[in-house]
Amino acid sequence: MLREYFTQDLYISLIIGCFVIVVTARQLFATRFIDFLAVIWNDRYIKIYAKEQRKIDVFTGLLFLNFIVTLGIFIFLSYSHLKDSNVFDNNYLLLILFSVIAITLIVKALIERLVAHFFEFSEFAKIYLFQKSTYKNISGLLLLLTNILLLFSKLDKKLVLYSTITILLLINISGFLRFLKLYQKAVISNFFYFLLYLCALEIGPYVILYKVIKDYFG
Repeated sequence: MLREYFTQDLYISLIIGCFVIVVTARQLFATRFIDFLAVIWNDRYIKIYAKEQRKIDVFTGLLFLNFIVTLGIFIFLSYSHLKDSNVFDNNYLLLILFSVIAITLIVKALIERLVAHFFEFSEFAKIYLFQKSTYKNISGLLLLLTNILLLFSKLDKKLVLYSTITILLLINISGFLRFLKLYQKAVISNFFYFLLYLCALEIGPYVILYKVIKDYFG
């Protein structure tokens, strides 16, 4: 019972922390945050801020941190509800999952930049990576709301899970298709490298991440 309360308190603390992160991003970058929320239905945010990227982007960094935490919690809760398992009462596993997600995404981004530089399409890759990080961060906001529903609502948990996964897929697929439409000339001129890039660096790492999670928690 004590462990259950401790775990619940940990989730609450993490969710409050994520809210603080999002509110901080909203307060420090009010105009950009509004443009960011509208990225699902217009391209203004990508067009403006992709060209203004800095080596240290506080806004993106804050929302990326929220994404890592909310995704980790979502994976924990999903496994718990779908597998009817209490394996995630071990809070150290949650920290391991956060670390795996963060390291995977950061290393993946570094490798992507290195490959883009090697094949000489760095500017195109820079915009593409910005688009991906933007949609990850949008997904992080949805995951924050989903985690609250999974923890505190009386809604059917599996319905919430499957609905969230469907919405996440739709958001990210639509973002990818809009990117292809917006930068179709650049995609066509770099088609071979872009295709190689997608196969090696988009699909592969997630297969590896799935295997790592399955080995740890399966």
